[in-house]
Amino acid sequence: MTDETIPVPPLFPGVMISSTFIDLKEHRAVLMKALGKEKLLVIGMENYVPVPDHDEISSSLQMIRLSTAYIGLIGHRYGQVITSPQNPLDFSVSRVEFEQAQRRGLPTLVFVMSDEHDVKRTAVETDPQKAKKLAEYRERAKAGRIYVEFDNLEDFTEKAIHAVANLRHYLAQKASPPGLNQQTPTPTDPIPKPPALYAEPPYIGSHKFVGRRFELETLSDWASPSEPHPILLFEAIGGTGKSMLTWEWTTNHARKIRGDWAGIFWYSFYEKGAVLADFCRRGLAYITGQPVETFRQQKTAELGRLLLHHLQARPWLFILDGLERVLVAYHRIDAAQLADEEAGTTDAIGQQRDPCSAIRPEDDDLLRSLAAATPSKLLITSRLMPRVLLNSARQPLPDVLHVPLRGLRPADAEALFRAGGVRGNSEAIQSYLQKHCDCHPLVTGVLAGLVNEHLPDRGNFDAWAADPEGGGRLNLADLNLAQKRNDILGAALAALPEKSRELLSILALLSEAVDYETLSALNSALAPKELKEAIRDLEQRGLLQYNQQAQRYDLHPVVRGVASGGLRSEETERYGQRVVDHFSQRAHNPYEQAETLEDLGAGLHVVRSLLRMGRFKEACSAYRGDLANALGFNLEAHAEVLALLRPFFPEGWDKLPEGVGADDQGYLANDAAMALQDSGDLNGALAAYGAALGANLRQRSWPALRAGLSNIGSLLSKQNRLARSERLFALALDLAALIDVRQALFHARLNHFTALAKRGEWAATEALWQLLDPMGRAWSRAVYRPGHAESWYAQAMFWQRTLREEPLALAERLAREGNNRAVVRWLHWLRGEWRFEQGAWALAADSYEEAVRMAREVGQVDSESETRLALAKFHLGQHAEPRQEAERLAGLKNPARRALAELWLAIGAVERAKAQALEAYEWAWADGEPYVRRYELDRSRELLEQLGVEVPALPPYDPERDEKLPWEDEVVAAIEGLRAEKENKEREERENMERREARD
Repeated sequence: MTDETIPVPPLFPGVMISSTFIDLKEHRAVLMKALGKEKLLVIGMENYVPVPDHDEISSSLQMIRLSTAYIGLIGHRYGQVITSPQNPLDFSVSRVEFEQAQRRGLPTLVFVMSDEHDVKRTAVETDPQKAKKLAEYRERAKAGRIYVEFDNLEDFTEKAIHAVANLRHYLAQKASPPGLNQQTPTPTDPIPKPPALYAEPPYIGSHKFVGRRFELETLSDWASPSEPHPILLFEAIGGTGKSMLTWEWTTNHARKIRGDWAGIFWYSFYEKGAVLADFCRRGLAYITGQPVETFRQQKTAELGRLLLHHLQARPWLFILDGLERVLVAYHRIDAAQLADEEAGTTDAIGQQRDPCSAIRPEDDDLLRSLAAATPSKLLITSRLMPRVLLNSARQPLPDVLHVPLRGLRPADAEALFRAGGVRGNSEAIQSYLQKHCDCHPLVTGVLAGLVNEHLPDRGNFDAWAADPEGGGRLNLADLNLAQKRNDILGAALAALPEKSRELLSILALLSEAVDYETLSALNSALAPKELKEAIRDLEQRGLLQYNQQAQRYDLHPVVRGVASGGLRSEETERYGQRVVDHFSQRAHNPYEQAETLEDLGAGLHVVRSLLRMGRFKEACSAYRGDLANALGFNLEAHAEVLALLRPFFPEGWDKLPEGVGADDQGYLANDAAMALQDSGDLNGALAAYGAALGANLRQRSWPALRAGLSNIGSLLSKQNRLARSERLFALALDLAALIDVRQALFHARLNHFTALAKRGEWAATEALWQLLDPMGRAWSRAVYRPGHAESWYAQAMFWQRTLREEPLALAERLAREGNNRAVVRWLHWLRGEWRFEQGAWALAADSYEEAVRMAREVGQVDSESETRLALAKFHLGQHAEPRQEAERLAGLKNPARRALAELWLAIGAVERAKAQALEAYEWAWADGEPYVRRYELDRSRELLEQLGVEVPALPPYDPERDEKLPWEDEVVAAIEGLRAEKENKEREERENMERREARD
């Protein structure tokens, strides 16, 4: 799909009505009226204006893309069948629309006309072949869902009104789920209409703005239409005044410089956290006038394309404040409390990533694309320069104006100081501020608070500076700026009254702003009058900020960092317990239903607080189970999992965590390994899996050991070490049979099934499936992910070239119902492969786009889907620069070799195609016969023959060269010991039975 054809979602939730037309005209009219009463936008053939180059199938697919829900109306006619590459199975147009709606996971209503309904003769299907297809369609549409059957128009009208009302209620709940931290505008807090300023949230200044004349002029010059840089980025340590400067210019200067701004959007990552997708959704809602909910289901890549399209159409001013929060350096549970000196040098998760890269690769892609936002302007503030905005020489990109921000001029710092009520000698004040804090704005304001609280002579700088118990205590001349800032803030915190310090300390343990109700609940020991006095005291000292619009209290990030870092262990314990108690009692939806990180907010607060308190056992208990499963399965939030688990592993992922029980050690190590594996760090994952396996062996935790063997086997398969992988799968199967745990046996058999399928052992694969399938799927969610078995069965059918729609649809339905995001994403790729093999380029491209989008959303690169997508677009004539894209794809860490060879061949680069085809064949050979990837090997051989390249003669598998894993003998010995125990027990039972029979 080109950028031009990406649909802009409708103003209100849009519902598509899909049916044959002439015979159901009256019924469609009833539905349209019912939808209108519920304020739902109707999408259907009556009001859709097709794109000029779209045929009827393309128009239908476009309408589905525009829709947020789908209603299928099935009568007694099958309808028109249009031959098209996008309809390889020759479905009717209505059936094509239904299948596309299911692939997109749209909420679906199905109305089926009963045999009692009066119909005209012309409204009954007479073609035998179509009649058969209609019967299949009816069964397919009814399968696995509640459907509505109607006997006449009056019956239909009554049922349609009721069903549409329920649909409207469902869509409203889905768009605005109850729970914590909802980020959607409320009726009392609407998004303003452009060109009015939209601030999310408005900036809260701790003092009056002063000075910065040069920087304001720089901003005004940059905003000119003729200035070539779309991006200006201010970089400085925390508290230097980046936010205050940009807010001042945005609110008081930007419109004076230019009167043609289409609108101005301010977004703070300090409040919203490290997700660019929310920034995009709110920016698009502001630009288009549509609710944020309209964009809730769209992910970062698609949002970025839509946003860039608008930014390139008209001049918008967008401000991204605190962008460092999206970078790897801040990828940790204490990002909100992180001091500048602790950031920017290492990756706290230990994955050897650039600290200045985005946590999520798709955010890097988005930032890079925004550098082409002309004629719009993007103003960014950050403590670190994002790596993606630098070239290979670490210089800013041509589209980026990088401005390091220093402290205030001494005269301006003095003006700020005096604005706080301080008096004294001008020369002495300027000298002190320059020497002791480099005129750092935040520290200057805090120093003013210290002078004002100097009891011998409040507000007298000269007296305070000369007093050994006042300014004389601060000996900062030899410290760097960050150290000076922290020491002065430390002195200000030490001078706080007890109640004010307590309030500040509790706020410092949180990572976000809170309302008064939460503040009061967390400080229940304070009487209302005491709480209000403490709030006013902190505000007067410049340590607490209040957002009038959002009605929330917050700390400057630097103040939060210094305050949390200065807490004594007993204070962290005492105040942290209040946070734990409060959020433990907050009501929330079951985590199993979670769709966003916000849905898990209460649990994340509890775990983070317990970790800061050093109560690792309780933190593990709060994390383990539903919260962990929701993070891993529902959201694929691997970055968040690793940030949460890192404190448990201070010595590295290969060492078991301390401070938790033996059973928890293996659990946490296994979870860390899975997150590392899905993040692409296979070596780190193998080390963590090994640590977990050792713990399970020592504890004789056989089900966990079986799971660990299966997990390591899957990882080794990803590393193309198929023989070792199968060896571990065989051990897991032996162990599962010995411990006689049915769900363990099911999972072990499924692993064995996947291994046989990869090798192309089809008779053995089918025989094993006949054992697997009847076992059911009622397994623990921690052991089995819904839809996993069905997706592998569909994969095996594809490799045998016998895949049909039904197995794919079943697997996807089960995965969606079980919130199994990884399998849904995998099935999008598989459906793309299936369509691609049929030559249905457009349908394949749609599936690949979904797979790519879902992968990038969780920080992964799906090289197979990306390469196939490029090839499908090439076939559709939608790729402007295929060679450049092929070069990019070739540079990926794990390129899709065969797909890349086919792409090179399609664009005419035959030699590059030959080289990639050889690599594809060698990769598919894996460990050598019989441990090969049969399907890929056969397809690579066909490609080599097509290219006229001799198929290389590679050696078969040599067991002598296959070294065992360090712990493999120990596992084998444990299994043999368990087998002997079981045989001894069975022998004893037989002997006892024989003795009883002899006595009888």
